[in-house]
Amino acid sequence: MLTGMSYDDVAAMIDWGDKSAHYTTWNDLCGVLAEIGLSVETPIKTSRWSDIQGVAIVHVQGDHFMLYDAENGLFYDPAEMEGPRVASARVPTSYLTVYGPNHR
Repeated sequence: MLTGMSYDDVAAMIDWGDKSAHYTTWNDLCGVLAEIGLSVETPIKTSRWSDIQGVAIVHVQGDHFMLYDAENGLFYDPAEMEGPRVASARVPTSYLTVYGPNHR
């Protein structure tokens, strides 16, 4: 969605080693974002989806990350293979707004 790259291409940028479960740390995620040219800022704490603006990577309860497009009201949860949803039962704890390579 943000890069024009497939999930497999982005996932290949993360060194998961021999792990069967693909668990990504915040530092891994920020490194990949920088490598593909996306600008990241300091995460903002929140407990409400309505606080989030733009497109953001959201850390939710249960130590899980998902992508939220606030402008279009779409939740992209990698744990839900059906694709984007218009609602989520997950509770946000913090988010990081993501800006494309042309953002100033």
